[in-house]
Amino acid sequence: MLKLSTSTNICAFGPAGAVNNILTCVEACARAGYEVVDVNLCEGMNPDSALRGDGWEQYAYQIARLGRDAGVLFNQTHLPYYDVFACQDEGKRALMEELIRRSIIATGILGAKWAVTHPCTVYEAGPDMTVSHQRNLDYYAPHVNLAQQQGVGIAIENEFEYKAAPWQRIFGAQVGELCELVDAFADPERVGICYDFGHAHMTGGFHRQNLNWIGKRLKATHVADNHGLRDEHLMPFYGTINWVEAMAGLKDIGYAGELTYEIQEFGRFLPNDLKHLVIDQSLVIGRRLIALYEKAEEKTP
Repeated sequence: MLKLSTSTNICAFGPAGAVNNILTCVEACARAGYEVVDVNLCEGMNPDSALRGDGWEQYAYQIARLGRDAGVLFNQTHLPYYDVFACQDEGKRALMEELIRRSIIATGILGAKWAVTHPCTVYEAGPDMTVSHQRNLDYYAPHVNLAQQQGVGIAIENEFEYKAAPWQRIFGAQVGELCELVDAFADPERVGICYDFGHAHMTGGFHRQNLNWIGKRLKATHVADNHGLRDEHLMPFYGTINWVEAMAGLKDIGYAGELTYEIQEFGRFLPNDLKHLVIDQSLVIGRRLIALYEKAEEKTP
């Protein structure tokens, strides 16, 4: 049976650039009734994050203790990310790679099964996605090895392509490319796919077809809505995704993991004392999504 989860980023941001740390967000989600939470370690991209300091491991253990005390399980994390193959700033590269290393280790400390990350594109190769395929395979190999040592899997999510200039092809926007990359690692227990419904909606939708293609490779989800043009990170039913078809796709492949919200833009500007309105509503809508899944008829061959 599906379970509902949310990224901690559901209440991470506030008006005028305010940021709530992971501990605050875990407490808010647990208080509202969430039993499963995705820890958004992209917090490390914030210069003020404790993940950047010498006490980053203690911070991870503090989050883990809070989860245990609050009765919350951590199902997945999101790793910090950057434009790997386009980055020319060696200082930034070194910082980001260290944050990614720390975040993989932190994922193990938190007891989460999967760390979600993005594929990257070799833009100078133009539409030749075979170049990006090989570069991603080479780049992620040491990260996968570190994750294995921590008892963690790497879930690579489908990307999207902007429907505006420069109209570049983005590797992994087509789920077939992602499936080929994941299969190339030949380790289905440690390398899988995170399906981002919002990203897929910006690349034509086809959620049921995409999910049937992905099949057992699916290890995690990002649940968010949009209107097909921008990655708006809205609550489901506030955009134009067909959630009946989307949930039917999950039913087709027998997915029994978590539906994990990534809706940080929905309610971003609410003050902290009103953030609970978003969290409470997400639980109500999540129950509707699960009901759609349970009612869906599996696709016949």
